[in-house]
Amino acid sequence: MTLEDVLEELDEGGEAQLLEPRTDFDSCIAGLGVRFHDGPLAVYDVDLVLRHFMDRGLSEEEAQEHFDVNVAGSWVGNGTPMFVRFIDG
Repeated sequence: MTLEDVLEELDEGGEAQLLEPRTDFDSCIAGLGVRFHDGPLAVYDVDLVLRHFMDRGLSEEEAQEHFDVNVAGSWVGNGTPMFVRFIDG
C-alpha cells in the first residue's frame, strides 16, 4: 500500500483527522488503523514526527514534551490519529 492509497482511503472514510500542516506531516504516516468502531484512522510514526520537530529547532527533550502534550495528548473526536513506535530490527 502506498501513501497515496492510504490518503485516498482516509479521505473516503470521512472522519480521519490528519496532522497539520499536511505538507509537513503526511510523510510521517505509517499506515491505517482502526479503534473499536472508529476507522480508518491515520497512523503516524512517532520517530518521524519527533524528527520533524527537531528539524525545526526543538531539542530531543522539547520535541518529546511537545509531542506528548500537544499531539498524542490531544483528542479531536472519533477520527483522532493513532501513533506507533516500531520495534528495531
